[in-house]
Amino acid sequence: MKAETSNLHTYASCPGELTLSNQKLKQLRPDLYGILGLICKAKDKYCLGFTKIEKIKAHIYYGDSQPAVVISLKPLIVAAYSEDLDCILPLKFPNKFVKNYKLKEKSRLLTINIYSEIKDLAKDIILGKNHSGLWGNFSPIIAEFVSNDKNLIEKNKKIFNEDLWEYVYKLGLEYLELYPNTYRDGRPLIAFIPIKEIY
Repeated sequence: MKAETSNLHTYASCPGELTLSNQKLKQLRPDLYGILGLICKAKDKYCLGFTKIEKIKAHIYYGDSQPAVVISLKPLIVAAYSEDLDCILPLKFPNKFVKNYKLKEKSRLLTINIYSEIKDLAKDIILGKNHSGLWGNFSPIIAEFVSNDKNLIEKNKKIFNEDLWEYVYKLGLEYLELYPNTYRDGRPLIAFIPIKEIY
């Protein structure tokens, strides 16, 4: 319990401590680069005191490391888990990432999460029975898609046992069965936005 999460009020038991690859982030968030990116950066700096890229850097450094598993290839869907909410969020990514990252169903990835309070329970969150009761939403970022710190990512993934990896995969399939074709946009920061309706 050493490193603060991005909300600066709580602490991650296993902080990501990752560095950002601008090359990788640009594939997911080209809007943060180029002329448009410069305009947004200046606006964010003036209004918020920090830029979106700075927020993403803090997120993957201070946020909570948790397991994530590929549950579909077409479309590419990753189940990002949160131990505190005992649930997954299904995240959609570009299909080209399957080839780029040599993914297959059940590929194991790392999500770095930050959280919001339980009073803001997101409509697409299915709380598990072992949830902490503290949080109502989380913002996941898939580490492999934004960082080149491969060794640290693999080290962080080793803290999770086989049963947990299988559990995350199971939760992911159950979610897709309950709510087919329902998933969040997996792009960093945008993945925090809940699905408006689940059927």
